[in-house]
Amino acid sequence: MNQTETNDQNIDAAGAEARAASDQFSLNLTDLLPDANGEIVILNEGDDPCLNIVTDLRLLESGIADAHVTDGGIEVKGLQYWVFEDGTKLYYSPGLSISVDHPIG
Repeated sequence: MNQTETNDQNIDAAGAEARAASDQFSLNLTDLLPDANGEIVILNEGDDPCLNIVTDLRLLESGIADAHVTDGGIEVKGLQYWVFEDGTKLYYSPGLSISVDHPIG
Protein backbone atom coordinates (compact mmCIF):
# COMPACT_ATOMS: atom_id res chain seq x y z
CA MET A 1 0.00 0.00 0.00
CA ASN A 2 1.43 3.38 -0.95
CA GLN A 3 1.30 6.60 1.08
CA THR A 4 -1.64 8.03 -0.91
CA GLU A 5 -3.78 4.94 -0.23
CA THR A 6 -2.88 5.06 3.47
CA ASN A 7 -3.82 8.75 3.65
CA ASP A 8 -7.11 8.09 1.85
CA GLN A 9 -7.99 5.34 4.35
CA ASN A 10 -7.15 7.65 7.28
CA ILE A 11 -9.36 10.38 5.81
CA ASP A 12 -12.21 7.89 5.29
CA ALA A 13 -11.89 6.65 8.88
CA ALA A 14 -11.83 10.20 10.26
CA GLY A 15 -14.91 11.07 8.20
CA ALA A 16 -16.77 8.01 9.51
CA GLU A 17 -15.89 8.97 13.10
CA ALA A 18 -17.10 12.54 12.52
CA ARG A 19 -20.38 11.28 11.05
CA ALA A 20 -20.86 8.92 13.99
CA ALA A 21 -20.21 11.73 16.48
CA SER A 22 -22.68 13.99 14.69
CA ASP A 23 -25.37 11.27 15.01
CA GLN A 24 -25.13 11.36 18.83
CA PHE A 25 -27.24 13.77 20.84
CA SER A 26 -28.79 14.14 24.29
CA LEU A 27 -32.28 15.09 25.44
CA ASN A 28 -33.60 15.68 28.93
CA LEU A 29 -36.56 13.41 29.68
CA THR A 30 -38.36 16.46 31.09
CA ASP A 31 -38.10 18.15 27.66
CA LEU A 32 -40.10 15.36 26.02
CA LEU A 33 -43.86 15.83 26.27
CA PRO A 34 -45.80 12.67 27.06
CA ASP A 35 -49.39 12.16 25.92
CA ALA A 36 -52.33 11.99 28.35
CA ASN A 37 -51.31 8.43 29.35
CA GLY A 38 -47.69 9.38 30.10
CA GLU A 39 -46.38 7.81 26.88
CA ILE A 40 -43.63 9.17 24.61
CA VAL A 41 -42.79 7.66 21.21
CA ILE A 42 -39.47 8.23 19.43
CA LEU A 43 -39.27 6.93 15.87
CA ASN A 44 -36.28 7.11 13.56
CA GLU A 45 -36.05 7.09 9.80
CA GLY A 46 -33.43 4.35 9.54
CA ASP A 47 -30.38 6.56 10.05
CA ASP A 48 -29.70 4.84 13.41
CA PRO A 49 -28.72 7.86 15.50
CA CYS A 50 -27.50 7.50 19.07
CA LEU A 51 -29.73 9.19 21.63
CA ASN A 52 -28.88 9.81 25.26
CA ILE A 53 -31.81 10.47 27.63
CA VAL A 54 -30.78 12.54 30.66
CA THR A 55 -32.92 12.05 33.78
CA ASP A 56 -32.76 11.74 37.56
CA LEU A 57 -35.45 9.04 37.42
CA ARG A 58 -34.72 5.37 37.84
CA LEU A 59 -35.55 2.94 35.08
CA LEU A 60 -38.05 0.39 36.40
CA GLU A 61 -38.91 -1.75 33.40
CA SER A 62 -37.95 -2.37 29.80
CA GLY A 63 -39.19 -4.64 27.06
CA ILE A 64 -40.82 -4.93 23.66
CA ALA A 65 -44.35 -3.58 23.31
CA ASP A 66 -47.36 -5.75 22.56
CA ALA A 67 -50.12 -4.41 20.31
CA HIS A 68 -51.10 -1.01 21.68
CA VAL A 69 -52.14 2.36 20.25
CA THR A 70 -51.06 5.42 22.20
CA ASP A 71 -53.37 8.32 23.03
CA GLY A 72 -51.67 10.11 20.12
CA GLY A 73 -52.77 7.35 17.71
CA ILE A 74 -49.37 5.66 17.23
CA GLU A 75 -49.25 1.85 17.02
CA VAL A 76 -46.26 0.80 19.13
CA LYS A 77 -46.34 -2.98 18.64
CA GLY A 78 -42.76 -4.25 18.34
CA LEU A 79 -41.16 -1.04 19.61
CA GLN A 80 -38.80 -1.25 22.56
CA TYR A 81 -39.87 0.60 25.70
CA TRP A 82 -38.66 1.85 29.06
CA VAL A 83 -40.80 2.72 32.08
CA PHE A 84 -39.42 5.30 34.50
CA GLU A 85 -40.26 5.61 38.20
CA ASP A 86 -42.70 8.50 37.59
CA GLY A 87 -44.75 6.26 35.27
CA THR A 88 -43.48 7.77 32.01
CA LYS A 89 -43.26 5.11 29.31
CA LEU A 90 -40.81 5.80 26.49
CA TYR A 91 -41.27 3.77 23.29
CA TYR A 92 -38.52 3.80 20.66
CA SER A 93 -37.63 2.19 17.34
CA PRO A 94 -35.51 -0.99 17.60
CA GLY A 95 -32.80 0.51 15.34
CA LEU A 96 -32.32 3.51 17.61
CA SER A 97 -29.32 3.30 19.93
CA ILE A 98 -30.56 4.81 23.19
CA SER A 99 -29.06 5.14 26.66
CA VAL A 100 -29.93 6.78 29.99
CA ASP A 101 -27.60 9.22 31.68
CA HIS A 102 -28.03 10.35 35.28
CA PRO A 103 -26.63 13.84 35.90
CA ILE A 104 -23.90 14.11 38.54
CA GLY A 105 -24.34 16.45 41.44
